[in-house]
Amino acid sequence: MPRRLVLPVCVVLASACTQKPALTAADTPSPPAQQAAPTPAQQRSDPSCAAPIEVPASRVQIRAASGTLRIGALAGLKDAGDENVGHLRNLVAEIVRRGADLLVADGDVGDNLDEQETLLGVLADTGLPLVVAAGNREVRTELDAAENDLRKKGAKLWDVSHARVLDAGDALIVGLPGTLDRRFLHADGACVYVQRDLDALASFLDRLAAKEPPVVLVMAIPPRGRGQAALDASEGQNVGDPRILPLLTRRRAPFGIFGQVWEAGGRAIDGNGNASVSGTASDQVYLNPGAADRTSWPMAGGTRVPGQAALITVQARKASVELVRLPAEKS
Repeated sequence: MPRRLVLPVCVVLASACTQKPALTAADTPSPPAQQAAPTPAQQRSDPSCAAPIEVPASRVQIRAASGTLRIGALAGLKDAGDENVGHLRNLVAEIVRRGADLLVADGDVGDNLDEQETLLGVLADTGLPLVVAAGNREVRTELDAAENDLRKKGAKLWDVSHARVLDAGDALIVGLPGTLDRRFLHADGACVYVQRDLDALASFLDRLAAKEPPVVLVMAIPPRGRGQAALDASEGQNVGDPRILPLLTRRRAPFGIFGQVWEAGGRAIDGNGNASVSGTASDQVYLNPGAADRTSWPMAGGTRVPGQAALITVQARKASVELVRLPAEKS
């Protein structure tokens, strides 16, 4: 049985609970960061992890506009054992039943090539467009190989390491994969983003014409929040990246999908950091879908959830979120 990730996020992100990136004076976070933190070590951008977002080849049309876009958001697929694969098939089938137009797999999509091909294959079998973002575990060369094998089998699959901007007609899915610092990687060859990548992303978002569809930002790491209702709440702390916060505006990225902090999953917030009510449309919505694998995960509120996902619907430049969980007998 493959090794499962069942540790608190303080371990998932290595020393993220005590060693956090700096919040610069120029940032105007919304929601505000909980506290400042040490600056990460200077690191170089890796084009195999994040291709230059400015070049035309980084943008791909994957869907025509129809007036409504429903994105099935999953993260933390984790385990390619038979029981978990069966659970994922049921969870994905429920997302499709609710009308998803495309799927996003946001981090922890398997620890090796075989697991990745199996787990992503469950999503690709739907025939829907599939967008993949690596987290802190996926070795880039292995994930590339798994994705290429799936494409040969007919999968409509794009990885945000290479296709940074996916034009889905009613929204632009813009991705930045990886974790926030090399110290938090779980495997050699996995991806880390650096300040230069964030700066390039901000510059790209600022140059988008007003007539462009709204942006859905996809990252495996959540933004730094404040309090236990945030997308990054873990063991009484907020462990996300404060450098993401300036991107989360109505002009830059009004919507977002973030994973990694599993115990804060199954929730969404608005632009002020307030909980977003399920089904309520807002001009800013940011989502942590939680871990999709069947592990009964201890949540920040004291409950346990065995696998979950979400559906984010974009319509008329507003978005709403609907959580997706299976009945106990189907999980």
